[in-house]
Order: sequence, then structure tokens, then C-alpha cells
Amino acid sequence: MFWNKQRLGIDLGTANTIIYIEKKGIALREPSIVAKQIETGEIVAFGKEAEQLVGRTSDKYEIIRPMRDGVIANFELTKQMLSHYIKQAVHRSISRPEVVICVPSNISKVERRAMIDAIKDLGISRAMIIEEPFAAALGADLSISEPRGKMVVDIGGGTTDVATISYGEVVDNITTRAGGNRMNEAIQAFVRENYQLAIGYGEAEALKIEIGNAKFTEYDKNDKMVVKGRNIATGVPDERIIYAKVVSEALDEVISMIVTSIKQVLEVTKPELSVDIMESGIVLSGGGALLKRLPERLYDEIGIPVHLSKIPLDSVAIGAGKMLKELNKQGKEHERRSR
Repeated sequence: MFWNKQRLGIDLGTANTIIYIEKKGIALREPSIVAKQIETGEIVAFGKEAEQLVGRTSDKYEIIRPMRDGVIANFELTKQMLSHYIKQAVHRSISRPEVVICVPSNISKVERRAMIDAIKDLGISRAMIIEEPFAAALGADLSISEPRGKMVVDIGGGTTDVATISYGEVVDNITTRAGGNRMNEAIQAFVRENYQLAIGYGEAEALKIEIGNAKFTEYDKNDKMVVKGRNIATGVPDERIIYAKVVSEALDEVISMIVTSIKQVLEVTKPELSVDIMESGIVLSGGGALLKRLPERLYDEIGIPVHLSKIPLDSVAIGAGKMLKELNKQGKEHERRSR
């Protein structure tokens, strides 16, 4: 029997779900993917296990991402996936845990309510929603309660959140659909158009990680990778050598969208806060922030120092975990705003 109250911080993202357990730290990191048998509707796999089936399953199975652009696209599958991950993270049955969960800063009240309903349907006793850039700032150990402006750019799978924070609140923010997934899709489209090769999502992800970069230099010109896919002209399996310059060109449009969003937030930021941001710089978090030389590219475009948070992939979940300490004090106010 489980008697103590379990408290969890959850980054329920488009690409990955990360769970933080109070006093223990990160307990789970899994892709936000579900595999379902089409004929029966039965769920056959979650996360990494389901990811292995992507592009390799017959027509009997369907691969579903229940989260889209940071919000719930499939309510029932999101609940099942989250229930599975919570049980997997705590390794035992739990009794009405308390949860802090993160969402993009621009979601509607209806989407916020859907998120709370999804997790409360799992038997969770209390749920508090916080905005992803706020959580990312906490997870990056920024002193956000100070009367000084901070800027956080959280590049997730589905969205990029840009926000200025001061006095413990988000002051100005923009969310754009320019996350890691869009980068992968841009690589797929570029390889298809220029090499007549259709490649899978996993191959595009591998290209991004292995030879992708935000600021191509002469030192990268020999970086290359062999990718396999389907020849569009012949319809048969084929492979091509892809160079880093090609991947960089494919990523350029998505990076430009992120740059534009940062500039848009800076344009509406109060002068006093802008001075603070110039001094302290911009902090990057999220899995997309790991793209090679992204801080340097953003500095070149914007002229403000850009720093990578200590653990970019986990910053939001860690920040949610830190908010667990504030659950009793701030929970009622956050729940009121979420209605």
C-alpha cells in the first residue's frame, strides 16, 4: 500500500514526456508516442518501444503522437500514455498524487482545462499548470523573482516559447510552431526535393543531431552522413551521401522563424527590461537548443549574448519539480487562472 503523497513535475511535450519526482529528480524520459492496433483499437506500445515501430509497421498498426504543438490532440490516448508513464516512473501504485504540469505560454483556457481534466481523470488529487518558459527559467536556475528582466527561449518538439520574465511573472511572450519536429520535417522535405529520396522521421532526426548546425562554417564542409530511404523515381530502396551544408540549408528557415519570434518579443519589451536582458543575455532550453552552434547564430542575428542552460532537455521538467515547493502557497491562484 502506498501511503505518502507522491508529487510529480511533468513536462508533457510534443516530442517527449519527462517526469520529475520530488526529492528524487528526473525519473522518466520517453517519446510522446503511442502505437495502436487499428482493427481492435488496442494500445500495443508506448514511448521508445512504439518509436521502434515507426516506419516499420504493417497496415495493422498506427503510430500516433497524442500531443500536437504542445497541446492535447487526442484526449483519450494522452490519458493512457500519461498513466502508463506515471506508473513506470514511480515503479509502484500511487494514491492520488499531486502534479505540476507545463504548457506552452499561448494556449487557450479551453486547452488549459483539457490538460487539467486529462490528468485529474487519472485520479490526481491536485494539478497546477505553469507556462513552459517560466518552468525553463526555474530549471535553468535563473533568479526570476528579482526585479530584473530575463529572457528564456525554450525550443521544444512542437513549439518554441520566447518569454521575458521579471518579478516572478511572464511579462511578454510569443509561441511559434518552430520546434524540433519542424526542423526534422524541413530536412525530410529538403532531401526529397534535392536528392529525390524519401527518408523517415528518424533518419531526419539523425541528420540533425549528427551533422546539423545553425551556423555553417568551412570546418563543416567535409561532415557527411549516409542516409537510406526510398528513391522517389524508382520506388525502390536507395541511399545518398548528405553533407552538413545541405542540412544547414534545410534548417535555415526554421531558425529564422525563431529569430523573428525573439525580435518580436524584444520589440514590445520595456526599455528597462531590455537593458537587463542585454546585460544578462538570453537563455536557451529545450531539446532543440542542442542544435550545434545555435547560440552563436542567434547572437549574430540579434546582438545579445546567448547561453545554453545546464541541462536543456530537462530544464522544463526540473522547473516543474521546483514549483512543487510552491504548490500549497500558489496552487489556488494558478488553478483559478487555469479555469
